[in-house]
Amino acid sequence: MQFLNNYSNRELNIWAELILDILVSFYFFPKIFSLIIDGQLYGDVLVGIIANTIIIAIIYSIFVFGAINALTKKEEKDERDYIYELKSYRISNIIYQVSIFILISQIVVFNPINPKPLTDFTAPMIAMLLLIITLLSSTGKSLTQLFNYRKNI
Repeated sequence: MQFLNNYSNRELNIWAELILDILVSFYFFPKIFSLIIDGQLYGDVLVGIIANTIIIAIIYSIFVFGAINALTKKEEKDERDYIYELKSYRISNIIYQVSIFILISQIVVFNPINPKPLTDFTAPMIAMLLLIITLLSSTGKSLTQLFNYRKNI
C-alpha cells in the first residue's frame, strides 16, 4: 500500500482505466479473432462475448475504482488537470478520426478498385473494427494523461 502514496488519486484512476483497457483486450479480442478465422462472426455468438466483457468491466470498475477512491484522498481539479484532459482528448480524437478515415477509405475508395478483398467486410466485422478503434482511442487518452502527469512531477 506504500506505493499508492507515490501516485495521486487521478493518476491511480488513469492507471486503473488503462489496465481495464488491457484486460478487455486480452479477454475480448482473442475470442473475436478466433471467430473471424472460423468465419462464425454472427450476432448470436457475439452477444454472449460482449455481455461477458461488459460484466467483467463493471465488476472490475466497482472494485478497483471504489478501492482507489476509498483509499486515497480526492483532490480538487486545477488548471493543470484541465489542460492535461484537453490534451488527452485531442490525442484521442485524432486517433479516432484517423482510424475512421482509414476504415472508410478502405471501404469506399478501394472497393471500386479491387472488390475481391472486401468481401469479408460484413456488418459484424465493421462493428468489431469500430470497437478496436474505440479501444485504441481510449488507450491513447490514458497514456497521454499519464505521460503529462509523470512528466511534470
